[in-house]
Amino acid sequence: MKKLLLLFILSLITQTGISQCTTSASSFGNNTNITSYNVSGDVTVTLNNNNTVTLDLGTNFQTAGGPDIRAYLVNSNGASDTALRNSKIADLDNIEFGLVGCTGCIPAIPSNGAKSFTVNIPNGKNIEDFDRVFFYCLAFDQFWDFGSFASFNATNCSSVLNIEENAFNKTSIFPNPASSIVRISSPTDALTQIRIFNALGKVVHQSEVRLNNDIDVSNLKSGIYILSAISDRQSISKKLVIK
Repeated sequence: MKKLLLLFILSLITQTGISQCTTSASSFGNNTNITSYNVSGDVTVTLNNNNTVTLDLGTNFQTAGGPDIRAYLVNSNGASDTALRNSKIADLDNIEFGLVGCTGCIPAIPSNGAKSFTVNIPNGKNIEDFDRVFFYCLAFDQFWDFGSFASFNATNCSSVLNIEENAFNKTSIFPNPASSIVRISSPTDALTQIRIFNALGKVVHQSEVRLNNDIDVSNLKSGIYILSAISDRQSISKKLVIK
């Protein structure tokens, strides 16, 4: 059995310019128990082509003050408005933006006026699944308000999603054939996992993508394998020859 060493290096290629698509959130006013918590003003969500998402609150944004009011994107997963109102944020598929207002903070963060938050889309989250902007008070573990927006998809956000798909399809591996080291080159940072299959379709290696990650595959024999590079939305397979 030949001893091999497999090194995975993810090469990030900087894109010139940032493509974006933006949608407005609406239909706020869903807190029927404490109406003063309801949100008013402009709220927009922007998907960027660098695997980030931005929440913008307009200058006319306003809600009631509270000790720890945070903003989230939420995947409603088809739940009714009533079910969402009665849900804990920890039980919902969410992406947190951060503090919108905090009366107990020093200095206090006002719960009105313009704010902007940009966060990375976490691994394992598919941005196309999210359709609500949630405001929630963590200190009270209490629902504040939510609004809805049109989910991002290939129809209304092709300028971003197609860029990611095209970049993903340019993923390559080298050298190939390889004797000790394989490098993964991709113009996108969306890769999350690598799997290697033998000729019988059995997974012989699986790992998360990390920079400068040395993986011992000394138990592999010389031959033909399939290397699968996986992101949150898709996967691509390449033939890998081990000498």
